[in-house]
Amino acid sequence: MKGGHKYKEWIPWSAKDPEDMVSLRKIIEHNRSYTEIDSLHYGDHGLQAIIETITAAIKNEKKIALYADYDVDGTMSCVSWIWFLQALGYRNYSHYIPCRFKEGYGVNLQAIKHLIHDIGAEVIITMDTGITANIEAAYCKEHGVDFICTDHHVIQAENMPDCKILNPKQHPDSQYQELCGAGITFVLLRALARQLPVPQTLWTDILALTGMATICDMVTLNAVNHKLAKLGIQALINSKRPVLRALLAGARTSNDFNESDIGFRIGPRINAVGRLNHAKAIITAFCDEEPESLVGFMDSCNTERKKIQQTIITEALEIAEEQKHNPLLFIGGAFHSGVLGVAATRLMDDYWRPTFLYDNRQDICKGSARAIKGFDITAAMQHAGSLFTKFGGHKAAGGFSFPAQHTEAIHAQLLEYAEKIKQSSPNLWESKIHYDCKLSPTMLNIGLMEQLDAMRPFGLGFEEPKFVITGTISSVKFYRDKATNTEAHTAIQLDNKTRVMLFNQVHKTMTAGSKAAFIATAQRNNFQSGTYRRVSLDFIAKDFSMLSV
Repeated sequence: MKGGHKYKEWIPWSAKDPEDMVSLRKIIEHNRSYTEIDSLHYGDHGLQAIIETITAAIKNEKKIALYADYDVDGTMSCVSWIWFLQALGYRNYSHYIPCRFKEGYGVNLQAIKHLIHDIGAEVIITMDTGITANIEAAYCKEHGVDFICTDHHVIQAENMPDCKILNPKQHPDSQYQELCGAGITFVLLRALARQLPVPQTLWTDILALTGMATICDMVTLNAVNHKLAKLGIQALINSKRPVLRALLAGARTSNDFNESDIGFRIGPRINAVGRLNHAKAIITAFCDEEPESLVGFMDSCNTERKKIQQTIITEALEIAEEQKHNPLLFIGGAFHSGVLGVAATRLMDDYWRPTFLYDNRQDICKGSARAIKGFDITAAMQHAGSLFTKFGGHKAAGGFSFPAQHTEAIHAQLLEYAEKIKQSSPNLWESKIHYDCKLSPTMLNIGLMEQLDAMRPFGLGFEEPKFVITGTISSVKFYRDKATNTEAHTAIQLDNKTRVMLFNQVHKTMTAGSKAAFIATAQRNNFQSGTYRRVSLDFIAKDFSMLSV
């Protein structure tokens, strides 16, 4: 199908359009090759040796050091461990979260030396990091310290640590290979509980953390992760932990709580702390049950993060214009390295190019990368691997650092790799958006939301359904941005009473009487004023196309 205002091509996942809500659900699940599973069974793949080591360490009162990454996945993994050890009554442990700005991504040798020589660590367990820590693992081995790596990132054979490893990428079942860091932590803790029983109520709390991390880390929501995320959301709702209750209240979530609230309200607030300050504050607040101070601190960090992020996007967009004819964007500047991920995503989507954004103010440049669909960003970095100080991630997203003197060489090799991929798969560089099916006017009612809610949560690999809807515009309204008081959003009312919102877009060409098609997601609109409450259906447009009347 011909494209619209933003995307060159609109591609339907299904050749069929639904006749009713039952057929709609079948179409959506078929489009995602999705079959629900009843229960989760990871098995003992890589677990046994680690369980024996940790069980012996706990029985012998050894000093355990927990080393976790600073994002939601890493911090929630660390909190899961701490809550587990506290439930056992075990106190001989410490936790370590690296500073994003001073230490960067991954395990670093100075931190390992600190844990061994200053803290007295006898066992070090990593979470959401460590799969490339070959030097650090060797140092631990040399000093008689057990180094246990639990990570879910792509394995780089040349950097693989010589230690006990629990990484879902090594699981024989591809469904389990996509677990996030907190997901594999949950698997390990459940297995440990067979030897070291903890109160059953603990699993509600840990499952809530696992669900949050699964959604926020944007791992593929295959049947395994979809199950974990769904159970995790329900656990978060049911948990009695004061810190989790305060987290929900602080995010100002509605009664219709779902994965969007976690992904867009809770997750960014947690991540904002590590992006602008030090993520150890998250661990402290979660474990000391100081929810009030945590929520306020997260909100202030998140507000500041948005301001910095917008400044970066504005500056990077100017540079991107100069590179828009290249197969990828490689942009450095005086950027705050803690908030580059979202900015890179914005540029990737606007220019439909794999995007690398980095802070070049120091001798070591640090940044984030995001890929267009079908392009493997980690493979691209591996192509220039010898020039990076450190890199890692997934196919769609990654982090990296490199010496400033390697800037031009890395840029050249990344361009070389992207050009090679473009020659073999040029269609990857054509901006496109997929949608599930067209919806007739008779299906544009609140019953649609009831059907979609039954399929939640949505996310990467189990995307929120997108539909094509058409109609004649009856009215157009523009909403202002609260901070700038300038027109920022467009609201369209169609002749069938359907409302379509275009956020962060102002389209003056849309006028009453013109006909348009939209690719959009559905959203429940809960309006309440005093005792009056109205529930209606809105659509959030991803793209539009003006049609001849």
